[in-house]
Amino acid sequence: MNTLTLDPIAYIVVAEVVCGPQADPVLGQGLHCSIECAAHEVRDMTVALGLQERGATFLARHEDRPVGIAITRGGQMWTVQIHATHELASKG
Repeated sequence: MNTLTLDPIAYIVVAEVVCGPQADPVLGQGLHCSIECAAHEVRDMTVALGLQERGATFLARHEDRPVGIAITRGGQMWTVQIHATHELASKG
């Protein structure tokens, strides 16, 4: 008997500097079951980065996923994005 086992998909939120002085990426608080659930953390992390670094923030969409952008007074531009766990494994 053949059994099909599907790998569950989980999503994680990651904030990374894409322009300006580099900093270590910041991982979100945990895994999410859907993009919709992870979207709340994108918003929260983006706002927190803006407040912490005294910068400007906004939200956009890219490939049907929300993306947070934080531009700090220190000259950094951060993106806060949702990644499926299998996407992270392929980037390494």
